Amino acid sequence: MCVASAFDAGPNTGHDAAFIPIDANFDTTCASVEVGTMRTTPNVIVIVDQSGSMGLEQFPAGSGTYRWDALESALMANPAGLVFSLQSSVRWGMAFFHGPDFNCPGVTTVPCALNNYATIDGVYRGLRPNGGTPTGESINQIIATRDTLISDPNQPTIFIVATDGEPNTCADPGDTPGGEAFSVGAVQNAFDLGIETYVISVGNDTGDTHLQNLANAGVGSSGTPAAMFWRANDTATLSAAISTIVGGVVSCNLQLMGMIDPAQACSGSVTLAGNPLTCGAPDGWHAADATHIQLDGAACTMLLAGVTPLRATFPCGVLLM
Repeated sequence: MCVASAFDAGPNTGHDAAFIPIDANFDTTCASVEVGTMRTTPNVIVIVDQSGSMGLEQFPAGSGTYRWDALESALMANPAGLVFSLQSSVRWGMAFFHGPDFNCPGVTTVPCALNNYATIDGVYRGLRPNGGTPTGESINQIIATRDTLISDPNQPTIFIVATDGEPNTCADPGDTPGGEAFSVGAVQNAFDLGIETYVISVGNDTGDTHLQNLANAGVGSSGTPAAMFWRANDTATLSAAISTIVGGVVSCNLQLMGMIDPAQACSGSVTLAGNPLTCGAPDGWHAADATHIQLDGAACTMLLAGVTPLRATFPCGVLLM
């Protein structure tokens, strides 16, 4: 216990017979508590660029496969597409955006759910690329309707933005600087709400500087170190990028059966197969938030390979409930 002990004088006496004061040698450290963990079932919303260039540019050039079709195949092919193959372990959602037109941004959404393949596939097949790329305004609209899109807000939510060109704005299809600023600001808005955003360039038409700025804002990085972004030039690379993003969130983000103070999380310990993992290390673990820890690097790889058991232990000053 974290308080001084006392002798009880008996029932109805109104006071304790003798109070034992704490002296300099009295141990006031609370016992550590092992906290149960379980893998999360994340909400993953893929934000798909529906602009006209997605249906005009081949992927790669001369292949006969267009960017729109390559992305659809990577996500929706049966049985190899990621939405189909992971629909029992990921709450997939989708958002398609384009503009400018009379209703800019034009956003079509499918709410997150388990076993959501058929619903998403039906919507995806009914859409074709057209218009421009108001990325930032579209993301802000998706954020504004997030309560209708996210089925379990207690689970982690991520956005994956798959886009093939420089963004513009609804007010001015030629305003690339404004479109870039809108996009970075929107991704920052999502991060401030606890939603991380990962960015994939479908082709080579989006500049590295803008992609890097989006990626940094998506995970709250100041740029040191620079956040990861992906550039895909064929269907296989595109599938690998999406798989890498989703795979880490699905398998290595673990929900705690309790709540901790993230700022003091490194006072606790996490072991895998009896071996201690280092908090904050590239191959260790970190607190994702008050109810989740994330295994990183080699530790994540070991967990994916089936290495067990995983144990998380925190002292009472870190464990909030």
